[in-house]
Amino acid sequence: MGRYPLIYKTRYYVNGVLRGLLAGQIASWLSLFVLLAVMSVSQDRNVLRLDLQDTAERMLWVFLPYAVLVLFNLALRLVPSTDLRSATSVVFLGPLTFLRPFVMIIGVLFGIWHAQLRATIFLGLFVLALMLSIEFALNLYNAKLQEKQIRALI
Repeated sequence: MGRYPLIYKTRYYVNGVLRGLLAGQIASWLSLFVLLAVMSVSQDRNVLRLDLQDTAERMLWVFLPYAVLVLFNLALRLVPSTDLRSATSVVFLGPLTFLRPFVMIIGVLFGIWHAQLRATIFLGLFVLALMLSIEFALNLYNAKLQEKQIRALI
């Protein structure tokens, strides 16, 4: 989008964040309902809870370093330098965005690799499918929205 004055970036980004927030909330609630359903049919809820907790701890070994890298690079954007902001976008945030689906897959697979229960594996794969499908759907929607906005400008 660069510095083209006819593209209203603030509204575009705010709307994008709100769409992502809404999609994330829907996925979170759906995950909660599936978790509660799995817990309700589980023969030993305590064992399932412990297995889910161990799985989540293993996932953090992948997700936390990635989150720290993203947050560090976003913090660098607070420095009032256009060159530094451009460099962080090109050198770090772009590749980190590209790697995000792979990080999701690796994190979930690393987490469920030593899971003891099938229910834990199912829940991990269910949440992974939700995360990937939300990203895909939002990217598809945003591409169509951008195309519509560009046609309106031409």
